[in-house]
Amino acid sequence: MDNLIRPYIYEIGKALGNLGYELCQQANAPEPLNIHGQVKQIVDKLYYNLHNLSADLDTYRFDLIKNGEREDISQKDIETLTVAMRHLLHSSPDTHNGERTTLAGELHKLDYIVSSIYRLMAHGAIGRQEYLFDKITEHE
Repeated sequence: MDNLIRPYIYEIGKALGNLGYELCQQANAPEPLNIHGQVKQIVDKLYYNLHNLSADLDTYRFDLIKNGEREDISQKDIETLTVAMRHLLHSSPDTHNGERTTLAGELHKLDYIVSSIYRLMAHGAIGRQEYLFDKITEHE
Protein backbone atom coordinates (compact mmCIF):
# COMPACT_ATOMS: atom_id res chain seq x y z
CA MET A 1 0.00 0.00 0.00
CA ASP A 2 1.25 3.50 -0.80
CA ASN A 3 2.07 5.95 1.95
CA LEU A 4 -1.17 7.87 2.47
CA ILE A 5 0.55 11.02 3.81
CA ARG A 6 2.72 11.86 0.80
CA PRO A 7 -0.01 12.62 -1.79
CA TYR A 8 -1.56 15.14 0.61
CA ILE A 9 1.82 16.71 1.39
CA TYR A 10 2.44 16.95 -2.37
CA GLU A 11 -0.92 18.65 -3.00
CA ILE A 12 -0.42 21.06 -0.09
CA GLY A 13 3.07 21.93 -1.33
CA LYS A 14 1.83 22.33 -4.90
CA ALA A 15 -0.98 24.65 -3.77
CA LEU A 16 1.40 26.76 -1.69
CA GLY A 17 3.91 26.83 -4.56
CA ASN A 18 1.22 28.00 -6.98
CA LEU A 19 0.17 30.71 -4.55
CA GLY A 20 3.78 31.77 -4.05
CA TYR A 21 4.31 31.97 -7.79
CA GLU A 22 1.16 34.02 -8.31
CA LEU A 23 2.02 36.38 -5.43
CA CYS A 24 5.53 36.90 -6.84
CA GLN A 25 4.12 37.60 -10.31
CA GLN A 26 1.67 40.15 -8.98
CA ALA A 27 4.21 41.77 -6.67
CA ASN A 28 6.47 42.40 -9.67
CA ALA A 29 3.69 43.66 -11.97
CA PRO A 30 2.81 47.35 -12.27
CA GLU A 31 -0.95 46.70 -11.96
CA PRO A 32 -2.74 46.90 -8.60
CA LEU A 33 -2.72 43.68 -6.59
CA ASN A 34 -5.61 41.30 -7.18
CA ILE A 35 -4.78 38.34 -4.94
CA HIS A 36 -8.00 37.61 -3.05
CA GLY A 37 -9.27 35.08 -5.59
CA GLN A 38 -6.01 33.14 -5.63
CA VAL A 39 -5.80 33.13 -1.84
CA LYS A 40 -9.39 31.85 -1.54
CA GLN A 41 -8.73 29.11 -4.10
CA ILE A 42 -5.55 27.98 -2.30
CA VAL A 43 -7.20 28.11 1.13
CA ASP A 44 -9.99 25.89 -0.20
CA LYS A 45 -7.41 23.41 -1.53
CA LEU A 46 -5.53 23.50 1.78
CA TYR A 47 -8.70 22.85 3.78
CA TYR A 48 -9.69 20.02 1.45
CA ASN A 49 -6.30 18.31 1.69
CA LEU A 50 -5.86 18.89 5.42
CA HIS A 51 -9.36 17.59 6.14
CA ASN A 52 -8.90 14.47 4.03
CA LEU A 53 -5.42 13.86 5.44
CA SER A 54 -6.91 14.02 8.93
CA ALA A 55 -9.70 11.64 7.93
CA ASP A 56 -7.27 9.12 6.43
CA LEU A 57 -4.92 9.38 9.41
CA ASP A 58 -7.84 8.91 11.79
CA THR A 59 -8.82 5.74 9.93
CA TYR A 60 -5.19 4.63 10.08
CA ARG A 61 -5.11 5.38 13.83
CA PHE A 62 -8.29 3.38 14.38
CA ASP A 63 -6.91 0.43 12.38
CA LEU A 64 -3.65 0.64 14.34
CA ILE A 65 -5.53 0.45 17.64
CA LYS A 66 -7.71 -2.40 16.40
CA ASN A 67 -5.14 -4.49 14.52
CA GLY A 68 -1.73 -3.51 15.89
CA GLU A 69 1.18 -2.64 13.60
CA ARG A 70 0.82 -1.31 10.07
CA GLU A 71 3.64 -0.69 7.67
CA ASP A 72 2.21 1.77 5.13
CA ILE A 73 3.34 4.87 7.08
CA SER A 74 6.81 5.13 8.54
CA GLN A 75 7.36 6.33 12.07
CA LYS A 76 9.82 8.87 10.62
CA ASP A 77 7.03 10.36 8.46
CA ILE A 78 4.78 10.66 11.52
CA GLU A 79 7.62 12.21 13.55
CA THR A 80 8.35 14.85 10.92
CA LEU A 81 4.64 15.59 10.48
CA THR A 82 4.31 15.97 14.25
CA VAL A 83 7.18 18.44 14.43
CA ALA A 84 5.95 20.32 11.35
CA MET A 85 2.50 20.71 12.91
CA ARG A 86 4.04 21.98 16.16
CA HIS A 87 6.07 24.53 14.21
CA LEU A 88 3.00 25.74 12.33
CA LEU A 89 0.79 25.91 15.38
CA HIS A 90 3.13 26.82 18.21
CA SER A 91 6.34 28.42 16.92
CA SER A 92 6.76 31.84 18.41
CA PRO A 93 9.77 33.85 17.28
CA ASP A 94 10.90 36.81 19.33
CA THR A 95 9.98 40.33 18.30
CA HIS A 96 12.60 43.06 18.62
CA ASN A 97 11.53 43.79 22.18
CA GLY A 98 11.68 40.16 23.33
CA GLU A 99 7.96 39.47 23.13
CA ARG A 100 6.74 36.25 21.47
CA THR A 101 4.42 36.01 18.49
CA THR A 102 2.65 33.23 16.59
CA LEU A 103 1.63 32.74 12.97
CA ALA A 104 -2.05 32.97 13.92
CA GLY A 105 -1.35 36.09 15.99
CA GLU A 106 0.46 37.75 13.09
CA LEU A 107 -2.39 36.89 10.70
CA HIS A 108 -4.95 38.33 13.13
CA LYS A 109 -2.83 41.45 13.57
CA LEU A 110 -2.50 41.85 9.80
CA ASP A 111 -6.27 41.38 9.42
CA TYR A 112 -6.84 44.15 12.00
CA ILE A 113 -4.38 46.53 10.34
CA VAL A 114 -5.64 45.97 6.79
CA SER A 115 -9.27 46.33 7.93
CA SER A 116 -8.36 49.51 9.79
CA ILE A 117 -6.62 50.96 6.73
CA TYR A 118 -9.62 50.07 4.58
CA ARG A 119 -11.98 51.81 7.04
CA LEU A 120 -9.71 54.86 7.28
CA MET A 121 -9.45 55.15 3.49
CA ALA A 122 -13.21 54.80 3.10
CA HIS A 123 -14.27 57.05 6.00
CA GLY A 124 -11.34 59.42 6.51
CA ALA A 125 -8.26 59.18 8.66
CA ILE A 126 -7.67 62.71 9.95
CA GLY A 127 -7.90 62.95 13.73
CA ARG A 128 -8.20 59.22 14.37
CA GLN A 129 -5.92 57.37 16.73
CA GLU A 130 -4.71 53.88 15.96
CA TYR A 131 -2.41 51.41 17.71
CA LEU A 132 1.02 50.88 16.10
CA PHE A 133 2.57 47.42 16.05
CA ASP A 134 6.34 46.93 16.31
CA LYS A 135 8.41 45.11 13.69
CA ILE A 136 10.22 41.82 14.31
CA THR A 137 13.97 41.73 13.95
CA GLU A 138 15.62 38.69 12.40
CA HIS A 139 17.58 36.32 14.62
CA GLU A 140 20.46 34.25 13.30
